[in-house]
Amino acid sequence: MSTTPPRPSSPPFKRPRLSSPSNSYSLSHGQNSSPLQPPRSSRTTTADLNYLDRDRSPPRPQRPEYELAYTFKGHKGGVSSVKFSPDGKWIASCSADKTVKIWSAVTFTYEQTIQGHTAGINDVDWAPDSKVLASASDDKTIRLWDLQSGKQILVLTGHHNYVYSLSFSPIGNTLASGSYDEALRVWDVRTGSCLRTLPAHSDPISGVHFNPDGTMIVSCSHDGLIRIWDTATGQCLKTLVEQDENAPVTGVRFSPNGKYLLAGTKDSAFRLWDYMRGKCLKTYLGHRNERFSIFSTFRGGWVVGGSENSDVFVWDVGTKEVLQTLVGHEDVVLGVSAHPKGGIIASCGLDGTVRVWIDKGRIGD
Repeated sequence: MSTTPPRPSSPPFKRPRLSSPSNSYSLSHGQNSSPLQPPRSSRTTTADLNYLDRDRSPPRPQRPEYELAYTFKGHKGGVSSVKFSPDGKWIASCSADKTVKIWSAVTFTYEQTIQGHTAGINDVDWAPDSKVLASASDDKTIRLWDLQSGKQILVLTGHHNYVYSLSFSPIGNTLASGSYDEALRVWDVRTGSCLRTLPAHSDPISGVHFNPDGTMIVSCSHDGLIRIWDTATGQCLKTLVEQDENAPVTGVRFSPNGKYLLAGTKDSAFRLWDYMRGKCLKTYLGHRNERFSIFSTFRGGWVVGGSENSDVFVWDVGTKEVLQTLVGHEDVVLGVSAHPKGGIIASCGLDGTVRVWIDKGRIGD
C-alpha cells in the first residue's frame, strides 16, 4: 500500500498523525421563546447537577466499577474520535489513516470500514436515526455515509481548511461543523447546501454541538472563547471566557438536559458552565491536557474524559471527586463516548485502538 508524502506539521491544536504497523481487524478481551430563556429556578445546587439526563432520573448511589472488556484494533493510525450510535447498536471510530470503522455494540465485533477521504479524519457524528454517519477531515470536506451500504451519500464542501468537529441537529436535517478556517457552518444534509456561515472565532474552531432542542449551537476555539449561537438567526447569544486562565478550549458540549456546558481546556481542566449566568460551576482536575484536543462526555451524574497520561477519568459531576481511573490505553486518550442506554464507555487514542469499558454494577441501567 502506497503512502502519501509527508505534510507540514499540523497546527498546535490538531491531533498528531501517528502511524501504526497493525493492519488487522482484531478484538481482544480483558485488559418558542428565546433560546436563552432562563430556567425557572434562579439557583443551581449540587443536587441539580446530579440530574443531567433528559429524563432527570437520579443516578444510582454506587461508585462506577468499569472494567476493560474489549479492545478493537485495525486502524493504522491514531484514533481521533469514537461515538456510539443513538440507538446504542453501533460504535463508529475515525482515524488519521483516512478511514471510519464500524463496530457492533451488541456483539462487540468489527463490521465494516468506510473509505473515501483523502486525508486524516478528525471527527464523526451520527444522525438521530442511526442510519447516517458524518465524518470531518483534513481534506477540508465533510462526507455523509449510509450505514447499511457503507456508501457515500453526499460531500459537503466550503470550508477552506481542516474540518475538525461535527454535530447533527436533534431532528437530523442540519449539521454543524467547525474548522481550522475559524468558521462555523450549518448545512442542509438533504441537499448538501450551506445554510449559514459564521465567522465565529479568531482561532481554529475545536468543537461544535447542538443543544437538545436544536435552537442553539455552541462553539469553542483556541482563542479561549466559548460562544452560543441562535440556530435560526445566527446571532451570537453569549460568549463565555474563563477570566483567570483563558486557556485554549479544546472541546465543548451541552449537557443532555440542555442546562449546562462541559468544556475541556489546555490547562488540564474540564469545566462545567451555567451558560445562562455565564458562571463556571465546577472544575474537574486530575488528568493531564496541555498539548492535544481531548473530548469529554456526560454519563448520568458523572463526567468522563481522556488524558495525555493514557488513562480515562470518571468524576462525580457534583463533588468533582475522581471516582475511577480506567487504565489500559498505551498513549494519549483523545475521545470518549457513553452508551445511550447502559453502563458502557468507549474510548480511543493515539495507540490506534478503541477500548470498551463495562460497568459491572450498571449493566442495562
